[in-house]
This record gives sequence, C-alpha cells and structure tokens, in this order.
Amino acid sequence: MITKDQEVLDVVEKHPTTQAVFEKYDQQAGECICCNALFHTIEEVAAEYGFDLERLLEDIKNAAHG
Repeated sequence: MITKDQEVLDVVEKHPTTQAVFEKYDQQAGECICCNALFHTIEEVAAEYGFDLERLLEDIKNAAHG
C-alpha cells in the first residue's frame, strides 16, 4: 500500500511505473521531482509544489496497481 508518508525513492523503487506520474508532475513543479525531491515524502512533495495531495496519491496508486 502506498501512503502519503512514503518517500518518493521508496515508491519509485518498489513501483517503477510510478516514475511516469512524477515526470508528469515535473512540468507543474518546474523541475525534476525525482531529481530534487527524491527523499521527500509524497505529502512533502504535494506541499512543496502546491499539488493536490489526494489527486497525486490517487495518480501514484493507479500507476502502481493499474
């Protein structure tokens, strides 16, 4: 199960298909999330870049399990 408390690195390592989600959000962030926020939690990423946490988490879960 993927939670908001997991680090980006942990999620991408366990579920490689989720990297595409972070890449999709890179444009909104204005930088590479996997490059600059690899050790941040999903919640921290959402807060730092102004993303909707629930939507980000849903997109990540769908990519991991879809």
